Order: sequence, then C-alpha cells, then structure tokens
Amino acid sequence: MKAKLSLTSSAIILSLTSTTAVAKSEILEGQSGTISEIGDVVQIALPAGALIGSLWIGDKEGAWQLTKGVATTSLITHTMKFGYGRLRPDGTESNSFPSGHTSAAFSGAAYIHHRYGDKWALPAYTAASFVGASRLWANRHFMDDVLAGGSIAVMTSLYFTDPYNASDLVVVPSFSDGNMGLAVSYTPGASKSLPKYQLTDDGWSGSGAQKEFHRSYSLFIGGFDTSNNFIQENGSPSFNLTDFSRESEPNTYAAAELEWGVAKDQYLLFSFNPIESRDKTTLGKELKWAGKSYSAGSEVISAYSNWSLTADYVFELLSDSDWIVELGAGVTFAAQTIRLDYPEGNNLGETSDLFVAPAIIFNGGYKFTEEFSLDLRYRASGLSQYTSQAYSVGVTYQINDRWSASLFRGVLEQEIDGDEYYNDAEFDHGGFAVTYAF
Repeated sequence: MKAKLSLTSSAIILSLTSTTAVAKSEILEGQSGTISEIGDVVQIALPAGALIGSLWIGDKEGAWQLTKGVATTSLITHTMKFGYGRLRPDGTESNSFPSGHTSAAFSGAAYIHHRYGDKWALPAYTAASFVGASRLWANRHFMDDVLAGGSIAVMTSLYFTDPYNASDLVVVPSFSDGNMGLAVSYTPGASKSLPKYQLTDDGWSGSGAQKEFHRSYSLFIGGFDTSNNFIQENGSPSFNLTDFSRESEPNTYAAAELEWGVAKDQYLLFSFNPIESRDKTTLGKELKWAGKSYSAGSEVISAYSNWSLTADYVFELLSDSDWIVELGAGVTFAAQTIRLDYPEGNNLGETSDLFVAPAIIFNGGYKFTEEFSLDLRYRASGLSQYTSQAYSVGVTYQINDRWSASLFRGVLEQEIDGDEYYNDAEFDHGGFAVTYAF
C-alpha cells in the first residue's frame, strides 16, 4: 500500500513538473475555448448545410456543383499543405498553409452566394469569416494562410457554380385590361447565362452585348525570403532577423488584389499583403527590445508581422495600344508588430505600430498577343517615419474572357524610422497568380 501511495505521489509530482517544463511564450501558445470550438463546427456546418438545403429543394445540379467545388478545394488545399510544409505559428505541425478550416467554410459560403444570389452572401460570408478569425485567434494560422484558404474556395466555386433559377423555360403571370393569363418564354441556354456584371455598348449598365469585364479579383501565392531585416531600438544594440535560424524560410506568400473599374480608362486598385515569420536563435550577445533584456547564450524566439493594405486610383494612358502605361496615386496602411521572448515565456517584448502614408504607382508592360503580356509595376509610399518601395515583374496568360494566370517576381523594401526604433527590411517574393474577371 505504501509503495502504491509513493508511486501515485511520484506521478503527481512528475505531472506538475512536466506542466511547468512545457510552459510556452505567448508567441507559441495556442488558444482554445468557445470561439475555436464554434469555428470547428461552422467550417463543417456551412458546406454540409448548403448540400442539405440544395437537396431539400430538389436542386440536384447545385448539390453536384457544390460537391465538385468542395472536393477540388480540399484537394488543392491539402496538396499545398503537404508541398509547402509551413510550420504553424504555435510550432506544433508543419501544415499551416493554407487554412483547411477556412477553405472548407468559404466553400460552403461561396456556393450559397454564387448559386442562390446576393441576398444570401452577407450571412454566409460572415459565418465563414468568423471561422478564419477563429483560426487566427487560436494561433493555429497566419493571416496569409487564412487569405489563401478563403480565396481558393471562392475562386473554385466561381469555376464550378452556376446561378440558380436556372431554367430555360420561364412562366410568369400576365395582367392587362382586366384580363389575367400566363406569359411563357423559352430562351435556349438561359440557365447558363453569364452574371450581369459586364461592360456594354451603351456604357456601364447591366444589359446588352458583352464587350469586356472591368472588375477582377487576383490571388497571389508563392514564397518570400527575407534579404534584410535590421532592427535597432533607440539607445540599444542592433540585431538582424536574418541572423536568426530562419528555419521557416522561404516563408509562404499570399496576397490579394481587387480591381474595380469606375470610368473609361480609370479604376480603383485595392491590395492586401500580409507578411509574417517566426524565427529563433541563440544569442551571441545581450539583446534589448521593448523594455526587456535577453542574456547572451539564451535562446530567443521572434515574431515579425507586417500587414499592408493599399488603395490606388489608376489611369490607363494608352488603353488602345499594345503598350501598357498606367499612372496612379493612393494611400498605404501598414500595421507592424515585432515580438521577442524566451521559448518558455515570461519575458515578452513587443512593439505595435500603424502607419498611413501617401503613394504613387506606375504600371508598364506590353501585350505580345491576345493571350500573353508582360507586366511591370513600381509603387512608392512614404511619409516622415515610414517609406516603402515595391517592384514586380510578371508574365500573364489570358485563358479566356474571365480567367488568367501569371508568374510573378517582386521585391518589397521598407524603412521605419520611428520614435522608439529603426527598422530596415527587404523581402523577395515570387510565385503564381490567378485572376477572375467579372
């Protein structure tokens, strides 16, 4: 009996010491609770509910389109998870990119929108967005994981899903001079008609002969490498994140662009570009950051995050030529966070800043054929404490009126000279892009 009690006591002590030993920094610590649990349920409920709803109303064609969309999205998502092998922000598994929860949720939401119309879009996308936000909250994904997962699902749904009401035969009531009857019309192929968002001969109305689409959404996917990330807190020794282990590099890269035509030869361009990384190192000298000190010889982890949202008004100067010349101006919103800590925690140093700066943009290039074009882009943004420059080159293949694919390569340079610290960073990125016009 004494031996059993002694063994039990030893097990309890071992359990307590083990719990202490695996204590984690906030940088690596995962979150669990109601928000995460709801997200786990909704990511299944959205596509499952959409499937049940379609079958309930007898829309077997829609159910089949949903099945193809969900299966293709899942195949793309998990193939990329295996191919990229990105370590999750909590350091648990190497399958972070893209977010499977988010892609599943947006598969259901996008199908509901594309099949049954705009009135269902807001609640469906709100629920799907909650799933993506829950994955960020749980520290299971980076922002570009969520952005890629959601965008892959939406674009896959656009490829497979046709609008409902889908009948070539239309029967409606008819009233005139006290008489009542039925009006019957038959339009071959009406059920496969294109959505209404198209430019017409008489301007920007939603009917008439199609000329071209002048709105588009682009998803960029690839990788980025940190060429330089020099950081120095005022009055403290400098350090460079390129000297850390960089085990996760090249990091994954995902960005999105929305082009929205507003007038002939003029459009608004919105882009979202989140860059995040986790690294670790064993310090060769003492380091100070955000009021915290880190001793020489200790292991330190870093978390770098820079989310950039831009909006530009662009003028097409040679719209009737094979040459591409565009000029524009806009604004940049950049949110940056830098965190350092010991892996076991209790020494978190953190700075968070938001910068707003004006910008200019130049796009150039040449259309070799109707299908192939070369695109060059330069964008500069700056104010007193924040400056950035972005260069990129891309080759685009126009698949059809709606879809195009590109290969791209770019560089982002950024300098922050703030009241608390100085940061000089450069990131190289490249990959492929898919664009859908509407």
